This record gives sequence, structure tokens and C-alpha cells, in this order.
Amino acid sequence: MKRKGQNHNCPRLFLIFLLLIASATANEFNVDNDITMITMDQIPYGFSEDNGKTTGVLYDILNEIMVESGIEQPNKVLSPMRIIATMTNQSNVCTLVADTPEVISMFDLIEPIGYKMSAGVLPRVGIKLLNYSSLKELTIAVPFGNYINEEFNNDNALTLVSARNYINAIKLLKSRQVDAIAGAISTIMFIGKKEGMTNKDFEQPFLFSQNDIQLVCTNGLAKKTREKLKNAVLKLKSNGEIQNIISGYFGKKTS
Repeated sequence: MKRKGQNHNCPRLFLIFLLLIASATANEFNVDNDITMITMDQIPYGFSEDNGKTTGVLYDILNEIMVESGIEQPNKVLSPMRIIATMTNQSNVCTLVADTPEVISMFDLIEPIGYKMSAGVLPRVGIKLLNYSSLKELTIAVPFGNYINEEFNNDNALTLVSARNYINAIKLLKSRQVDAIAGAISTIMFIGKKEGMTNKDFEQPFLFSQNDIQLVCTNGLAKKTREKLKNAVLKLKSNGEIQNIISGYFGKKTS
């Protein structure tokens, strides 16, 4: 009778075992699909084209990371302020952002994507910036919301003109109402070209900082999910896919 009872219980125990495996798999799936993916709403990182299609260099790269990792969620394009609020108040949020000291101290840096963001001052052709003192001879447009560093933003010896956005700053430069633009160099160059300018319209920038763009997530991401995302970035870098996207927007230079 004891042997018969053991045989009777085996199928039930096996069924419970299968249910536990299924439950664990479902929980893992839910963890992967409980992630919010966001891209900065700024040309050329994430923006809407005239036909309404969302595109952008970081938007496209984040999409590839999601596909490669198998963690495919809607890629939301949000303003920088909303990104900060979302990552501060929610868990399981990921984005591509520069590894500034503030980001390093607050969030989990998963993996750099192989692209550096340079911040500085880009002058129009004919103006050479040899050192910081050279900036004091210029009128510099600063797009709204741009923070270069404490020295620059609070230097009363500099002539700074607020611009509504990068496009407005480019128009001021083209009309020679300002001598230079402060901000992300790649953004200035990209928007400048969309507004009819070329590399020949600019001189070399004066740089204040260069930061790696990294896949960054809120702390506490599931270990397996974090590994999937990190491995996805590593693979996309090694097979050249990320560089192909970057080159499609900026050419070979990635700063």
C-alpha cells in the first residue's frame, strides 16, 4: 500500500513542480516587462519628424538595445525635466544619458554605448577660441535649460544671450546677432546642418566637458534583467550596430 501511495502522489508532485517553474518563468517575464524605457526629447537624440515619425540617435539605439535584450517596451520620449522626475519617483526605469557626477551618484550605470557628449562653446567661422578668456570677447547664445558649468553660467564678465531653443540660437548665429552658441556640440552641429549650415560655418569649439553616454537605470533592477541589458549593449557595440546608427546621424566623429 505504501508503494501504491507513493506512485499516486508522484504525478501530483510533478504537476506542482511544473507549476512552480511556470510561475517563476512568468515572474521573470513580468520583471522584464515592467521596465519603463525613456529617451530625451531633444534633437538629435529623440524627436518627431515632419511626418510624425519618432526618431533620433539615442531613440534608435535604445530601440536596438531593447530588441537585442528581448526587453521590448514602449520607448517614451520625454523632456529632460520629466526624465529626472520619472527616474526619481519610479523604479525599473532606463534611459541613455551622459554620465555626469549627478547621474553617477544617483543611478545604476549599466554600460557605455561608445558615444561621448561634448559640452562647450561653438563659434561661427572666423572666431578662434584659444582659451577661456577668449569667450569674454564674444556674445554667446545659450539655449534655454542648458547648464555648462558653474563658472560659465555665473561669470558676469561673459555676454550671454538667452535663446528659446537650439534652433533659435542657430538663427541668431546665422544672422550674426551672436558670435557663438553654448551647449551640446553635436546638437548645435546637427541642428545647424538642418538649418542649412555646414562644417565650414563653424570654427573649433571650446570644450568644458566630455561625458560618456551610458545605458543608465534606476537602482534595484533585477540582476538577470540588468545582465540582459548589459549584454545587449556589449553585443551591439562589438558588431558595429551602435556605431552605424551614430554615423548615420553625425558621420564618423562621435563627440
